[in-house]
Amino acid sequence: MRCACRRPVARIESKHPHNSNEIDWTPHGDPQHLCSNVYDFAFCPEPCYDRLVDLTDPEDWGPSNRILKNYLLFSFSRAVFLTERDVDQTAPSNLPLVFDDDRCLFNTGLYTRRYETIYGLFEPNTKPDARQRWFLKGFFKESDPMLVSFEYLPCRVRFAEDPSELVFDYRLPIRSNIDHILGDEENLPRIPASLMGEGNSLLLRRAFEGAVVEAARRAAANYTLAVPQFYGGRIQLLLPLCLTGDKPELALTIQREDGFYAARTCLTLDMAYNNARLICRPETSWIKR
Repeated sequence: MRCACRRPVARIESKHPHNSNEIDWTPHGDPQHLCSNVYDFAFCPEPCYDRLVDLTDPEDWGPSNRILKNYLLFSFSRAVFLTERDVDQTAPSNLPLVFDDDRCLFNTGLYTRRYETIYGLFEPNTKPDARQRWFLKGFFKESDPMLVSFEYLPCRVRFAEDPSELVFDYRLPIRSNIDHILGDEENLPRIPASLMGEGNSLLLRRAFEGAVVEAARRAAANYTLAVPQFYGGRIQLLLPLCLTGDKPELALTIQREDGFYAARTCLTLDMAYNNARLICRPETSWIKR
């Protein structure tokens, strides 16, 4: 994960008249680059994650909350990027990170059972010689008294500038890099064993091509079948591939280009879910946990 190359200042109207309207991004006014890796940005106590799990609508976050931690890492990185990019061009309420009176508030993009937004609250790390300048105080819903002093609550992180990118356009053909998808060393272990081996190379190719055609037709009939993920700064879509039967075995990643979708790799269903969950909770049955 990269660290931000410049030190931005959020122009926030303070509630306290003796404070400056320009709130420093770093506690105590020390020069510091804002790091996009949340675990380098702040010390995050393990019990905070259990508290977050209790706050959110029930969901399977994997062993030791692995999916949740990856989600927060990814979302915070995107929040830093958007905040740095837009801080001089928009109101604080339109930023996913807000700094006020030596505190930082982050919109997690998660919700309670009653759909209140959940925020991560950071305070200066007062531990001597601490590696991280900030300390994760905890996660709080928007109605929590802990957030009353914030004049602005940060907005949710967004991944698509154009919402149409999140929907499969059935009018565009899919062009598959078959040699890479079926020949890459990382992809080979993901292919069903019954299609592996030199004697099955033609069978595998036919199964793959047929599965791609079927997936495109199914997505055309039901656009919710295509699940978005964010990779390399762009939105991609995940389509289910049924290679040996009616049950999806792999997810094909497609990326919109000028007049077509490019397919360059395939993922296991676990990998596909983990990637898709970085944007939102997948509800489509083929990828739903």
